[in-house]
Amino acid sequence: MASSLSSPPLKSPTPELLTQLKARSEKILFEIISTNWKSKFCQTAEELNVFRHVVKTLHDDEQEFLRNFRKLVPLTVYDTYEPFVARFFDEHCQESDVIDLFAPGFPAFLAVSSGTSGKAPKYFAKYRGLTYRAPDTQSQTVCAYRLMYRVLNIFRGDRDIVRNINVSSVSGGWLRMEKGWDVKQDEDRMSSKVPTETAPYALAMVLHSPSYLLLHALFALADRSVETLRVMFCTTLLDIIMYMDRDWFILVDAIDKGTIPELENIEHRHLHADPVRAAELRAIGPPSNTAGWAKYVWPNLKVALSIASGSFSSAVPKVKHLLGPDVILETPVFGSSECLIGVTYHSGDLNRFRVVLDEGVVEYLDVASEEVADKLCAAWEAEPGRHYEPVLTTCNGLWRYRSGDIVELLGFAPDDGSPVVRFVGRRNVEMRLDTALVTEAELVESICSATQDTIGQVMELTCFKDIRKFPHTIGFFVELAQEPGEPVILTSLCQTSPIPNPTAGMLSTIGTTSRHLARQRLIDALSRTHQRIKSEIDCGALGMPTIRVVKFGTFTEYRKWRGGLDEAATIGSCQVKVPVVMSDTIAQEWIMQRVELEI
Repeated sequence: MASSLSSPPLKSPTPELLTQLKARSEKILFEIISTNWKSKFCQTAEELNVFRHVVKTLHDDEQEFLRNFRKLVPLTVYDTYEPFVARFFDEHCQESDVIDLFAPGFPAFLAVSSGTSGKAPKYFAKYRGLTYRAPDTQSQTVCAYRLMYRVLNIFRGDRDIVRNINVSSVSGGWLRMEKGWDVKQDEDRMSSKVPTETAPYALAMVLHSPSYLLLHALFALADRSVETLRVMFCTTLLDIIMYMDRDWFILVDAIDKGTIPELENIEHRHLHADPVRAAELRAIGPPSNTAGWAKYVWPNLKVALSIASGSFSSAVPKVKHLLGPDVILETPVFGSSECLIGVTYHSGDLNRFRVVLDEGVVEYLDVASEEVADKLCAAWEAEPGRHYEPVLTTCNGLWRYRSGDIVELLGFAPDDGSPVVRFVGRRNVEMRLDTALVTEAELVESICSATQDTIGQVMELTCFKDIRKFPHTIGFFVELAQEPGEPVILTSLCQTSPIPNPTAGMLSTIGTTSRHLARQRLIDALSRTHQRIKSEIDCGALGMPTIRVVKFGTFTEYRKWRGGLDEAATIGSCQVKVPVVMSDTIAQEWIMQRVELEI
């Protein structure tokens, strides 16, 4: 949970705090490795060959276990685990092949990653739920989550199915474990509604992304008593609000009459005719008309919980504009399909997290050091102000697994010494130029600062190297937010075609001066990040960065498109991330086909 302290993280923690941190970390680490070292993975993986032979005679000698772990276990990556995970997907997966595979017993579910890089999704066995729980509240909540899944059968012999293991998003899997929602009872729950949530249970099963977003918009607008917005990503929260804007009059009419189209078998019983609420909404008007609009629609609204760091931070200005100053926007957790790493440090933090030990122990690899296990440091050895890659050893069977994230250590919590970090970017997600490496955080900051008062607010973006002419350069692809006062485009609620473009008129008004100013400011912003960029542009070694505006709704459609590919369909398009740096050439072509204007 968020820290109740008002004090900032300590740059120089007391010896007592570091002793507490070391004791907690070593206790959890010993529990993990002493439990999982007998797993099939540990007993057969080549990477752990030396370690397992040394520790097999140690029994319960904690310090020797830890000493040999630090000395003998190398860094690992997903390729190390993939051949073992693949056993679950064998046509007749045998019980004997997957029991005790990464940890004792069978996993509760397999978490599928959202495939940020555009490569094939990764799968991670999850053997138990989290001890961390989001603050329990009885307040009325717009709670947007997905519970789609795929079932894998585990056989004993040729015919006997002895177990089913679900494949789902990590958030959906955790939620099922926390609530006790067995998939076998899903059909019985379809007609039910969680009392504190605006939408019925069945909405979590909707596959079609526009239907999912529109229905959440409808049920959210219908409920005046909402106090909390809980949506996984800030960009998805903005998508829902943009759907409200696009179909405002149709949604309000539906609330007035208590009827909705037959979308994905959502029953009419969950929406009751409410002419009074409809009249109130008509008086308020759609989101594009009013700063702080959300507080007018939901007078009791207090907080929006949504991941707003990293690549999702581009949506923050627009979301904050719509929420207004009296509603807190907060990033509740920092983690991935591999492991929960941290929880928000203070209420209202967007990118400051207290590292927790719920799923595993974090070691820290300085990004400036050689990428080997010998360069790892423990939490109590890390230095505030430095950038590190978190390396994870988890209760679910990962051993010194490279997360690929970059965090800055801000200091240590004054109450218990826990590390406090902020997310900086992805280790290998950067624009690699001949003259510099530009991180995703630097790219986001540069383009947003260059466009805010020139061509408009950037709602979402991606970029990749522009090689259309020599010299090559950085190519930005941006989607502009609908500006306050722009006309609302009305469409049918059940429309499945791409979102119409409410910014089309605005694009035609972007003059030559504004375009030139935007590109010049972009060069200035990038030059502040890397001193050589401007000189390389001036001497012709680097081209002038390009900015291309894509059609409104492009990135919503991207999530739908990417979410429908391969196993990503299991996690739902709303949990697909738009990479800041796009490396997948097929996705690059997809984006380029939707360019509407080059600045």
